Amino acid sequence: MKKPPEGDLPIMIVGDSISHGSSGDWTWRYFFWKHLKNHDVSVDLVGPKATLDNIRTTEVGDDDDTYADPEFDRDHDAQWGRPYVTEKEEIHAKVAEYEPAYLLTLLGINDLFWYGVQPAQFADNLREFIVNARRAAPQIRIVVGTVLETQKAVDEPEFAALVDATNEQIRTVASEEGVHVADTAAEFRAAEHTWDGTHPNPNGEVRIAAAFADRIAQSYGLGARYPRPYPVLDVVDSRAKRATD
Repeated sequence: MKKPPEGDLPIMIVGDSISHGSSGDWTWRYFFWKHLKNHDVSVDLVGPKATLDNIRTTEVGDDDDTYADPEFDRDHDAQWGRPYVTEKEEIHAKVAEYEPAYLLTLLGINDLFWYGVQPAQFADNLREFIVNARRAAPQIRIVVGTVLETQKAVDEPEFAALVDATNEQIRTVASEEGVHVADTAAEFRAAEHTWDGTHPNPNGEVRIAAAFADRIAQSYGLGARYPRPYPVLDVVDSRAKRATD
C-alpha cells in the first residue's frame, strides 16, 4: 500500500549513485525539494527507496539513513551503479506503480564507464527509456540531465570526448522526443564539486539541484530559478565515509 502523499505534485527522481547518495550526504534531492518548498510548490517525491547507500561497507545497495539532514521527502528511484541500459527495461513498471507526473532523470556515467556504451547506442537506450515511461503514463513530463564531468574525463581527453558526444546525443534525443534537458554538467566541475572525483559534495549537489530547478521553472512554470550566487557549503565530515570493521 502506498504511503499518503506528502504534497500535491508527484515527482520521481531516477538516477544512479549521484542521485542516490551515500553516508552523510545531503543529496541534491534535498536541495531540490527545499528550493521548491521555499517557493510554495507542494511536491511529493515518489519512488521505491528512501535511503542512502552505506558507503562504509563494501556492499552496494545496503540501506543507510544517515542523511546530513533527514527532514525532507526522501522517496526516490536511484541506485548506485544504475545505467540506462538496464533502467530502460524497468521504468515502465515503476511509473505505473508510483504514478509520477514528472520524471527527473540523471543517468549515463555508468553506461559509459562500466558498460562501454557508445553514443549512438546510448541514444537508442535513452529513446527506449522515454518510450517505456510514456507507455505507463502518456502525459508524463520528462526532464533528462546531462552527464557530469568526472576526474576521469579531466585526466583522459578520450573519455571527455565520449562524455561530450553523449551529451550531444541527450540533447538530440530530447528534442526529437519532446522532452526537456537539465544541463546538470554546465556548472559542475569535478575538482571543486565532488568528494572523490565522481560523486557530488554539497556544493556539487546544489548545482545539480539548480539545473533541474531552473529547467522545470522555465519549461513548466514550477517554482523559480535557483538563486545565485550559490552558497559555499562545508563538505560532509569525512568520518561519514570511513569504512567500518
